[in-house]
This record gives sequence, structure tokens and C-alpha cells, in this order.
Amino acid sequence: MLSLLPTGRLTRRVLSLLLLGCLLTGGTAQARPQNLQELANINKKLTESGIEYGQIPSLYRPRFDRMQDAGLSLNSEDVVFVVMLPDGPRIYPQKYLVWHQVINEVVDDHAYAITYSPITGGFAAYDASMGGLNLIFDAEGRLYDGNSVLIDRNSGSLWLQELGMAFDGSLLGRGMPIVPSYWTTWEPAKRTFPGAKVLSRPPGRRPYGRDPYGDYRKDDTYYTNDELVYPVERVDRRFPRKTQMFCLEHQGALIALDINYVKKKGAVNFFVGPSALVAVHDKKLDVVRVFNRQVWAEPFLFVYSGNQFIDISTRSIWDPATGVCLEGNLKGANMPQYFGSYSMWFAWASMNPETLFIPGPGEVPENLLQITPLGPAPESMPAGAPLPGQPGGGQTAAVPAGMAAPQNVPAGAMPQSMPQGRLQNVPYPGQVMPQGAAQPPVAAGQPAAVPGVPATPAPMTAPAAGVPGQTGAVPPPTAGGAAPGFATSPGGYPAQPAGGPAGNVPMTAPAAGTPVQAGGSTATGAVVPPGAALAPLPMPAAPTAAPARN
Repeated sequence: MLSLLPTGRLTRRVLSLLLLGCLLTGGTAQARPQNLQELANINKKLTESGIEYGQIPSLYRPRFDRMQDAGLSLNSEDVVFVVMLPDGPRIYPQKYLVWHQVINEVVDDHAYAITYSPITGGFAAYDASMGGLNLIFDAEGRLYDGNSVLIDRNSGSLWLQELGMAFDGSLLGRGMPIVPSYWTTWEPAKRTFPGAKVLSRPPGRRPYGRDPYGDYRKDDTYYTNDELVYPVERVDRRFPRKTQMFCLEHQGALIALDINYVKKKGAVNFFVGPSALVAVHDKKLDVVRVFNRQVWAEPFLFVYSGNQFIDISTRSIWDPATGVCLEGNLKGANMPQYFGSYSMWFAWASMNPETLFIPGPGEVPENLLQITPLGPAPESMPAGAPLPGQPGGGQTAAVPAGMAAPQNVPAGAMPQSMPQGRLQNVPYPGQVMPQGAAQPPVAAGQPAAVPGVPATPAPMTAPAAGVPGQTGAVPPPTAGGAAPGFATSPGGYPAQPAGGPAGNVPMTAPAAGTPVQAGGSTATGAVVPPGAALAPLPMPAAPTAAPARN
């Protein structure tokens, strides 16, 4: 097994951190409502914003411009949102979305909701097709913890924009899967996705060049100061209130990463329970991405060395945009990527008070991320001189349990038990196979296993559909800009949560006619079970009246 340092001390310290991470995150994240009653109680805590339903019109299947035409009305530093839809990436300028908050898209007869809450800096894209019914959303007007409340025209149910979850109405407890999306600016977006469609200026007389809330690029506007306009249930002062966070759920744990902190560090290695993750700054798109760094039998550690994203064990070069190893001993290996949403700290922490955060206790300390020299090449050493890693060479080479000490191994080189002929383009035991690649045959006489590595290591595969809080590996976009297929985490709550958070598992709805507890009252009516086709519902082209409010 490849050790992280010749002495093996780093491996033991990382394992100690892993245990600490388990202790820190061993408790279940019970921030979100744990049952339908708690979820329905949100309806009693809504704040009036003074805006009525219909005053913030959503867009439905809007027009798009070509890249060269869109550039005439966009500046390089304008905030834009990139959403990876099945027909390719689409770019949505924030200066348009701030006036509409919801854009309803349909691709191949499948609905998607692009949502933005300017008061909380919340941005998320959702799969809005449910049981064969394409949901159409509007901003309802009221707020919860400053976050926009959405209403679907199909059933009149109310939803939290930040969670993509229904807390009132016939779809109570249902949730929408996250779609991969990124918060960036116009210059890196057009450079990364030159063939993307760009949202056209919507029709109407709204002053799209003026943001009613301020400017993300200026220091003293609503987006950047410490003032709150609407009340929140909890105030968490561990970060400035308006700190921009990348937020996600992983195996039942809620995580918030300070985007500017990760960009400054370049790469942040951390643990969430037993999971070893790395947050990395993708400098090309200027976004933060999160990958699973369990590449081999033990977690790898990653750093930026110059402008290269490398692991400190093999010095292999990785692509921070896709998690694929480009050069080195692990060429072709890939790391699964996890997606989430964006929010200001005050809103996320109030709604999710038990969230884990970065920078925080689960982060791998800086002193464990030092790159050790590989040592001189054997042919450059004087005849008879001990090589680094040999007795007398100033270091002691790491030897896995049960192995004889290897001969002539430069410090940091691969152990002799791994034939050098296998170093390029061939996965080792436990290494993630490139997607679509076949397992190479084992040559005659080649050892079938490496001492210190399990004989049948568990392959890293994407979790099965419906596993709470998990997403699978997402292949990188193609050269032509086509969007990859993506695995998602269905939203909602289990009927009888068992200790932990809901974890985005669809509700098991009661049979038709069964009394349903919602908001403290008993209502009798048909509730559609998950996965079943919803009964036809009236779908007006535009809101005609304000919804009834409790």
C-alpha cells in the first residue's frame, strides 16, 4: 500500500482526524423539521413582505440569446448562474432573475425550476417534474427566515425556495431533486461554456440594469453589509451574516462552506463523519466544487502546487473542474462530485442550526499537507551510495505489514510490490475506474493483490437512486458544451423519521380520504403517493387571484 509519508505518521494522524470527524458529526443533523406536523408549522411563522402574489411574475420557457449577442448587454463582472440542463448549459444573469425569482424551464417535456431569493442570496435549480406532472412555480410574496416562499400553480402548495420542499398544501412533505448549478460571473462563464444559451432580457419596463437590493461587488449594500431587513428564528454569529456559502447535504449531514475561504486556500481537505471530502477552487469557472477524495484504499490529500491541483502522495495532476486525474500514476481515476445550492450564512444557519461548516473542526490541519521531496533518481547517485529510503540514506522507507523491506526505493516512490509497468493508465486495487472503462486483465505472473490492500476492495460507485443525501459521480461536460447526465437526491421527508434528518427521502402519502394533519387542523382529501401520476389539476396561464392565507 502506498503510504502518505515514509514514516507512516501522517496516515495515523489522518486516521485520528477521521475518528475526530466521526465524533464531531456522529450526532444526527436534526435541523430540519422531523415530521409533517413540524413541517406544516412553518406556515404559522411566515413573514409578510408587503408584496402580494402576482407582483413578482415568474418566467415560463423564456427566450435565449446567442453568446455573442448576450455579451452586448453584460459586463465581465456581472453575476450569472449556470445550470446544467440535459440539452446543455444555460446561463441566467442575476440582474434579470432578481426581478422574477423563478424561471420555469421545460426540456424534452420535463420541467425544471431555476430559483433565486435575493434577500437570502439563495440560488438553487430543481427538477420540477413530479409523477409525470410538470410543476410551474411563482414567488408567493411571503418569507420564512428571509427566504422566498414559492407556490406551484398546479396544486397551490407552498414551498421553501432554499430547500425545494413543500410545507403546506396537497404536496406537503414532497421535495424536488437538486440540479447541478454554479454561481459565477459573466467572464468565466462565457469562457468555460462558449456554446451556452443565455437568458434574453425579458419583455417589460423593469429597470434590469438596477438591482433594488444593491450590488454584490460593492461593500456597503444589502448584499454585503450586516443588516437584516426581516426577522429570523436564530442568529448564528460564527460567520458574518451575509457570508456567501456553498451548501449541501451529504449522508444526512448538512454542510456549509465559506466560498471565499476555499478560494483563498485553493483546496480544503475535510471529513464529514467517515467521508473524506475535498473542496477545491475551479479557477476556470471561478466556483467551488466538492469531491469525494477516497480515491484509493485510504483518503488522499490534495493541494494546489503552483497552478496545479495535485495529490501529495503521488504528485498526480487532477482537473479541479471534473475531479479526473490528468497526469501521473493515477491517470484516468476520477472523484465523484457533489452538488448543492447557495445561500447567505444567516439564512442557512437559521434554517439549519446544526450544520457543519468550513472552516471548522473537520478540516485537515495545514501541517499535514506538506509535500515531501521525491529524492534523486537512482541513476544520478554515486555507485554504492545508499538511496533515500534505504538504511544509511537518511530515511527509513515505509514497509507495509508482512512485507520484506523493498530494495532501492527512492523516498516517496511507489513500493516495489507494485510493478512499475502498471503505473500508467492502469488502476490499482481499490482505485476508481474511469467511467466506461473495462477492467484490464492481470498479466501472467503478475501478483493479483498488493500486500496491505484488501483482496477485493469495494469499488466506488454512485449510490442507488433514492439514497438519502447522496449524489453519484457526474461526468464532465463534453467539448461541445453538452451537459452530462446527473444523479440527484430526491427531496422530502420519511413518514416516520428515525432519529436522523429527513435526508431528502420522498414522503409515503396516506391513502385517499385519510385525514392528514397539517398546520394543526385535520383535512380529508386525496394525497398522491410518491411516484404516482397526479390527478389533472387546473393550470392557469398566469395567476388570477391571490392564494388564501391562514
